[in-house]
Order: sequence, then C-alpha cells, then structure tokens
Amino acid sequence: MNSTLRDDAAPPHGPLTDSQLDRVEGVLLAQAVGDVMGVPYEPGDVPLEGAPQALGGGLGDYAPGEWSDDTQMSLYIAEVAATGADLTSEAALDDIARGWCHWVLEEGATDVGVQTRAVIEAVAASRNEPGIAARMRAAAAQLHERSGRTAGNDALMRNGIVGLSRLQDRRATAAAARAVAELTHADPLAGDCCVIHAEMIRSNIMNPPWAGMPYFGANPLATLDLIPAQRRTYWHDLFDGGALDATHVHNPPDDDGFTVNALGHATLAFVFANHSGHRSAAAMTRGRADTARVWMDMVLDRAVRASRDKDTVGAITGAIAGSYLGAGALDPQWVTTVHGLPRRADGAERDAENLRALARATAIAGLS
Repeated sequence: MNSTLRDDAAPPHGPLTDSQLDRVEGVLLAQAVGDVMGVPYEPGDVPLEGAPQALGGGLGDYAPGEWSDDTQMSLYIAEVAATGADLTSEAALDDIARGWCHWVLEEGATDVGVQTRAVIEAVAASRNEPGIAARMRAAAAQLHERSGRTAGNDALMRNGIVGLSRLQDRRATAAAARAVAELTHADPLAGDCCVIHAEMIRSNIMNPPWAGMPYFGANPLATLDLIPAQRRTYWHDLFDGGALDATHVHNPPDDDGFTVNALGHATLAFVFANHSGHRSAAAMTRGRADTARVWMDMVLDRAVRASRDKDTVGAITGAIAGSYLGAGALDPQWVTTVHGLPRRADGAERDAENLRALARATAIAGLS
C-alpha cells in the first residue's frame, strides 16, 4: 500500500479523521469478534459447519458471545496504553504485569496458555512490589533457558492494541510491541511477530482507507526493517517463497500454536479473501459498506475455519482486518454480542462500547 497520506488523512500531529477513528475502533472490536467466532470450535469437539456461531463453550467454558483470554489480556494492555503511557517504560510494564496477575488470581481467568500461566504464577505473589515487570521478564527468560521453546502465540494474540499506541512513530510502536511481548515470551521470534503485526496495524490506520478494490492491507515484507538484521532473511524467505507465501493460501502451516505460523494464518486469510472475492460479486454491487462487510466476513471466517487455535488466530486476524476495514465493516449482530473480562470498576463485564472507547483513547493519547 502507498505510504503517502491522502488529503482526507490526518495531518502531522493533528486529529484523526473519522475513517481513521473507525479503523482505530475496529482493531479491538474485530479482534474480539474473531476471538468469539473461534471460541466454540477451539477444542475440536464442536464441528464448524456453516457460518461460525456465538455458541460459547470452548476451553474456557465461555458464555455465548464471551471473548477468551486473547482479548482479556489485550484489555489490560489497553487500560495502560489509553493513558498515553510509554509502553517501553518500566512503570507502564509494571502496570500491565500487575493487571495480568490480577486477571489470573482475582478475575478468575480460566483459559490461560500454559507458558503464560507459568510465567505469571512465578511472580504473582510479589505483584504489588516494585519491579514486577523485570521479575516477569526474568521468569520468561528462565523458562526459555529450560525449554528452548517459548515462541507460542500468546504474545501475538494480545498485541493488536499496541499497534495503536504510537500511530505516528513506527519505531516507537515496534519497540513497544517487543517490550510487551517479552514480559512473557523471551523467544525473539515472538517479539518479531508482534513487531510485524503492530506495524501492519499502525500502517493500515495511517494510510488511506479501503476504497473497494481487492483487499490490499499492509505488506508484512515492508515491516522487516524493524526486525534485527540477523533475522530479516528468515522472515523475508518465509513471506517470499516460504511457508507464509501467498502460494500457500490453501495449505497454511499446521502448527498455529507456534507464533510464526499463527501470524501466517492471519496474512494468508487476507490472500484467501482476495482469491475468493469473485464469489461474492453480487454483494459487491450493493455499495461500499456492504462490500467491506463481505470482505470482513470472508477474512474472519477463513481465519477461524483454516486454523486449529481458532479463537487466537481469529483474534490476531481480526485486529489487522479491523485496522484496514474499520469497525463499521463488522456485522452489528456480532458487535452487540461480544462481552467479557476484565470487569469495569462497577463490576460489570466489558462490551463493544468499552472496546471502542479504549481503542480510541489509546490512539488519541499516543498522538500527544
């Protein structure tokens, strides 16, 4: 996508346009919808026949329409990011780390990744003492030293909100994505995935809105200057000729519990929508809003249907799709359905309006 802003895009350091704000809100909202779409089918006990339904159940025994740990964890990041805090600062990372400890110990989180739970529980007893983020990073590093395998997809699933935190500074966004990832995931590939994902989101919002052409979102290859030089060839080869290349649109990698493959499922879902768009030609003629909804539905449906870790891949994909097509492209029935933890100050669960508000606050605070 052309990186030059159109006349209707935001001037430097100015307010965001209505289109950009819709895309900002779309990041958390489409993430939550993709998450909820995948929840019922996550263990594989319930077959996905026809369109995904908000049935609840899944690994967390969720209520119908309740989002999973993917979105829950991201909202603890959002509460900090919405203040305008620098997410690379120890103070902000401490707040995020304490939030996750509260989530596991007090909120009653049920579906928590094995690696993430191990890291959080290793430091939770000292959550109210200074330096919780540093201790959490140390626990993650120790786990990596013991196992050598800490590139699960849990850091990526919660990452969408980070892409909104510094919209006019791609390097600050990348640094924040890696800093938040490293709280629980020491493997550098986990951090790389979060950098690529966050930059795709940031770029989508800061570039012109979708104009009804085939789905051309931010190109992951254009993010690789933000990756350490020693791993750029690895990533380039994956996206250009390797397992994540567009030629693999009908056979995405199997193990999407691995963060690299989970990101690949997301990017390949967009390629699939382009390949399949002609099937919805009649819907495409009904106007841009309907067309955007068709594309959003195709991308999210493909992400969930083609994956094993369905709620997580749905969430990862949804954050990117929302940053490109906006909240307005989501089916209103899904929007009114989604809800979940963490609870608000009044004890009620969060809903779509809370997601919109947190996303918008994060984006606006990061511009000042």
